[in-house]
Amino acid sequence: MLLVEKFKAGTIIFKEGDNDKTMFIILEGNVRLYVTRNGKEADLAIIGKHDFFGEIEMYGNKSRCMSAKATTPVRVVIIKNRMQLDQFIGQYPSFSGKILRIMGERLAIATASL
Repeated sequence: MLLVEKFKAGTIIFKEGDNDKTMFIILEGNVRLYVTRNGKEADLAIIGKHDFFGEIEMYGNKSRCMSAKATTPVRVVIIKNRMQLDQFIGQYPSFSGKILRIMGERLAIATASL
């Protein structure tokens, strides 16, 4: 069984540079993804219900490349490893298409910026 966790508005879920590998799927609320450059925060995205974040680090040995902060009260599914991701996709197969599409878009953007 996957863990569901709640975060209050304003809570930092993770920080850029953290070594955590957890992926999150938003059930309710909004999360701000941002980076800090030269002491200033730059927004990457505000994401909401049924979006996910933190998956990049699950597939590599790098630290967090961005920070995530709850902008509203948030409820998320916590996915700690690939086995749990497979379990989630098995329970919600329609979500696998969304994950593939979004990860492909994110990879295309990252590749184009190289």
